[in-house]
Amino acid sequence: MNIVNKLDAEIAASNKKAKPINVHLIKKDGHYEGVLAFKIEGDFVLNSKDLKDIPVQVEFKDGIVSLSIDSDIQNIQAFLSKDESSLLRAVKAQIKQDGFEYDPSFIVGPPGTGKTKVIIKILEEALLLNKKVLMLSPTNMAVENVFERIKQDELGLDTGDIVLTIKTKIDFLLKHSPSEIKKENRAPLEDELEIFELTRDEMLKTKRDSQSKNKNSKEFLESCETVFQNTKRDMSEIEKSLETEYENNKKLEKRISLLEGNGLLQSIASVITSSKVGELKSEKAATSGKIKTLEIKKKEVSSKLEKAKSDTKKASLVFRDVSKKIEEAEEAIGMINEKISSLKKKIKELEDEDVFKSAKIVGATLVNAALNQKIQQGEFDLILVDEASMALIPLLVVATQSLNSKANAFLKYKDDSSLYEAQNKAVKMALNSKIVFVGDPKQLQPIAVTNEMKASVFEAYGVERIFERESVKNTVFLDINFRNHPQITAMASKLFYGGMLKSGKEDNGRKALFVRKSTSKMVSTEGSYMNYGNIQIVVSQTKKALEKGRRSIGVVTPYRVQANKLNSEFESLRVEYPDADIQAGTIHTFQGKEKDIIIYDITFSPSEFNGCAVPATYKGDVTSDTAKLLNVAMTRAEDFFIIVGDIDGIQNLQQPNLILKEWVSEIVAA
Repeated sequence: MNIVNKLDAEIAASNKKAKPINVHLIKKDGHYEGVLAFKIEGDFVLNSKDLKDIPVQVEFKDGIVSLSIDSDIQNIQAFLSKDESSLLRAVKAQIKQDGFEYDPSFIVGPPGTGKTKVIIKILEEALLLNKKVLMLSPTNMAVENVFERIKQDELGLDTGDIVLTIKTKIDFLLKHSPSEIKKENRAPLEDELEIFELTRDEMLKTKRDSQSKNKNSKEFLESCETVFQNTKRDMSEIEKSLETEYENNKKLEKRISLLEGNGLLQSIASVITSSKVGELKSEKAATSGKIKTLEIKKKEVSSKLEKAKSDTKKASLVFRDVSKKIEEAEEAIGMINEKISSLKKKIKELEDEDVFKSAKIVGATLVNAALNQKIQQGEFDLILVDEASMALIPLLVVATQSLNSKANAFLKYKDDSSLYEAQNKAVKMALNSKIVFVGDPKQLQPIAVTNEMKASVFEAYGVERIFERESVKNTVFLDINFRNHPQITAMASKLFYGGMLKSGKEDNGRKALFVRKSTSKMVSTEGSYMNYGNIQIVVSQTKKALEKGRRSIGVVTPYRVQANKLNSEFESLRVEYPDADIQAGTIHTFQGKEKDIIIYDITFSPSEFNGCAVPATYKGDVTSDTAKLLNVAMTRAEDFFIIVGDIDGIQNLQQPNLILKEWVSEIVAA
């Protein structure tokens, strides 16, 4: 059956009970926000009128949901779906080939064997070789665990060299998100833009003030020019009047002179002549009076004219200066507007920039890598997938389509003395590969509905044959456990790893495996199971551990209702021991985590029912899902592992090939 057929079968069988959630999203600062009355978080699939089957990671705070998608749409009436069928349809749309383009390599690393250390070494060496790497995992936590240990400064990595799309609360990792990288790249330009916009505002204010002054100065200049012209006209009229009076005066003087110098008239009509001369002299005196008055007026008008001329000149200078300021302001505003336009364009280009293209290392969840178009176009030289045993094969196939098509050259690697032989071998193999799957086929498998989809990539390539001492192509087994107590490692090795797993931790001589028997009845509740007697024993064991100074305690149980009740019971202990890390949950809660003490609450009580059917959770032999769950549970414990339950009842079960029975019996005998 090919991948598309597997997806179709899984989609058809998927639970579609989850109803889409409607929310109105508005674009804000590079992401989308919307108001929602109830809390939703995690991976969803977004659909709208213009967007189809877009995977998103939703965050919720104070009634606001936020998410990031590549879109220029300002307002989206979105429908967020949680059902797997939507996600798988989106994966199906991305499939370009029915399988991996290159043969993958496998690093099999049981718990505590240094998988993360090997991955970091691979990343460091790849950087030195200028290889572009995509680091993936089905979970955010696994990616986070790797990148929080990468020494960015020592490797000479700059902003944008590392890009992370995972959900994390670690501050120094948050800066590697695409939005934060873009924000940091934009910051200098936005600072410059802010200064230019403030300067433009000041220049616009200057222009407005100058235009107001210009209006006043123009009105004043026009007023001065009017006064000057009126005064000039008055002066002209006075001068014309004076000229006339001067002329009249001269004429009168001439007439008087002629009459007085005419001897004939003086001798013949002296009286009449004298009378006429007197009359002319009176007229001349009147003219002289007018001239004097006009000369006085001319002097006054002349003074006014000089003042009007001076005022007009000053007003003209003021008007010219203000006009010049307006012209300069307009020129400066034009230049600033050009700069602002250029900066906005550059900022928009940075906002639209594909940070994945320039990145040296990208970290993402498998879903994001499979469905993020920009990651798909990243052209990576090497793809590393941690916790690959949990990954759906279609997701792996789609994610690996982002590989660089250029041929992979043979790369030399000098063994690192800080790594042991198998770890160095794993690094060397990875650097000569394009696809590397890291994980443990004896740990949790993919979560799916159909059996075909549940098969891990390790099963597809027969990697588990290494536990039968067979040689498997392109596979390295990390065989030394440095984390768990030697007794725990030995038990895991014997039951699950074909005796191949060795302990690298010094044996302190203390016992690590314990049993606490209970015959308490398991009861059905809320579609699940609870065991109140077991809860009392678990709480008692937890309290004893706390009293002895232990602070890292995990309680694993296969039933969520039981885990919820235990967490409720732990509240008082958390108050009494605020420095303690106490957690109860199903096995998936603890995948990738470790605690000093792990208490496994079996919950199942066969004695009560005298040969009752074994729950589906515990059915199967050493190759079953049950074996993987029990293995994960036990290997979460660094120092002590305690099982609580109906030990005798389980050992007396008659069903053949039960890994649960074998597992319990081995722990009892230890």
